[in-house]
Amino acid sequence: MKRSIAPFGNEIISLRLIEESDLEKTLDWRNRDDARVWFKTSNLLTLEQHQAWFHRYLNKDDDFLFVIEAEGKMVGQVSVYEVQWDKGCAEIGRFLVAPDSSGKGYMMAACKALICLCTNVLNLQYLFLEVIETNDRAIRLYKRLGFLEEQRYSGLVRMGLSELTKTLK
Repeated sequence: MKRSIAPFGNEIISLRLIEESDLEKTLDWRNRDDARVWFKTSNLLTLEQHQAWFHRYLNKDDDFLFVIEAEGKMVGQVSVYEVQWDKGCAEIGRFLVAPDSSGKGYMMAACKALICLCTNVLNLQYLFLEVIETNDRAIRLYKRLGFLEEQRYSGLVRMGLSELTKTLK
């Protein structure tokens, strides 16, 4: 069973756990040609597939997908998943920005808030992510957040963040 996490955020955005009523909008964002190319699985998803994922997600206590809200509307999503509670580590990703919200700093603010949650609430000491090696814009963002390249394989770059408190500034 998924543990409850209260909405949180900073002066720019707020994050809350995804709800079933958000699925159509988040699926529309994810299925855009300019967004899905950056996912490891880039095929179009149906609403039925997305709903089936959501119902499995509700029963997982190692997977938390957050909707980003700013100025009273949904502007994106971020996630922490595959949480290994015993090892204090997890992967972050599933980053999406609504098409009309790109370039406004919401993803940077949301990632900072997510890292704070991982550190202060979930008590994680190490976060990593995988990014397609040609996604230069994302890699620049992750480096600004303090992530360091650890490995390259199969067209992906694995980046890690082990000194979480440094990124909270």
